[in-house]
Amino acid sequence: MQRTGPLFAVAQQAAAAEPAVAGYWQQGREQTYYVHRLFWTRMAEDGLLDPSADLQWLSDTSAILASAETYLLITRMNGWDLDTYEDWAIRTWTQLSTPPSPSRKA
Repeated sequence: MQRTGPLFAVAQQAAAAEPAVAGYWQQGREQTYYVHRLFWTRMAEDGLLDPSADLQWLSDTSAILASAETYLLITRMNGWDLDTYEDWAIRTWTQLSTPPSPSRKA
């Protein structure tokens, strides 16, 4: 993300005015979602997730977390450097894939 972030920022702005760029931008989103859906499905199939895990929610959430837009927003809004972003991403992904303890379930 650090290397490609500036390119993503330009593409994001260009997508608003250029249909071809907008199409590629959307295609990238769809590919990201597909990979995340596949990841969580395989995790579930391999018994690495709680059987009650909501694969749709995990796929939706992780695709958003891993998107270029999220990287751009979080580094600009919070002023985070790459290490801080990576630490946040690791912590967030770990929490996504770990079931809550019984005392925390609603």
